[in-house]
Parts: sequence; structure tokens; C-alpha cells
Amino acid sequence: MSPSEDTGMLVMQLEYALLDPQVRSDLARLDALLTDDFFEVGASGRSFGKEEVLSRLPTEPVATFAPSAMQAHALTADVILVTYACEHVRLGHAVRSLRSSLWIRDSSGWRMRYHQGTLAET
Repeated sequence: MSPSEDTGMLVMQLEYALLDPQVRSDLARLDALLTDDFFEVGASGRSFGKEEVLSRLPTEPVATFAPSAMQAHALTADVILVTYACEHVRLGHAVRSLRSSLWIRDSSGWRMRYHQGTLAET
């Protein structure tokens, strides 16, 4: 099932927002973009819940993200899977990962429920 072009673009814009250093340092914005039961499996292999992400992201050193090949895949009318590759540079060190996120539409709008990053060869 393909998302409507507008819905797919909106969810991808939200995904891009979560890669923006200003959004990553804004606790209120992060809280609004993640579901209360948000869960992440990072490229490091560690798992994180929403509370840990909210306490960690705003204090992390500024990083740059260069996503590519981002696509939105509708699983249902209210669930979209976003997939992409990303180069992440922090403190002069570059890491490439393959990423996927599940976005859920609820009464607050589109919010991320799950995210996973997997290290990729550079």
C-alpha cells in the first residue's frame, strides 16, 4: 500500500525534523514527535525508551545527518514505515547506517512509535 503523496511527504518531513539539531535539542518538540511508548534500537545495538531519548538527545554533542534514499511505505492508513540510509557525523567521526521508523497517526497527528538504526558498510 502506498501512502498518498501528501501523507508520505509529511511523514518524511517529520523524520527529517528529528535529524535537525534544533529539533533534537528541543525537549517539547521531541516529546510531541514521539509516542509515549516509543522504542528505539540504536545502531550501537542498545535499546532506548522515550524517557531515555528525551533525557539524552537534547544534551548530545551537535551532529550532522545526511539522509538519502528516504521512502515512505503505508502499512495501513494510520501506520507508515519510513526507510533510508544516513551518514551521521559527530565530533569528526562518520558513521553510515540503514534506518527504519514506524510512524503512527493518533489524535495528536503523526508520531514516531519505533526507530531502528543498523550499521552499514561505508
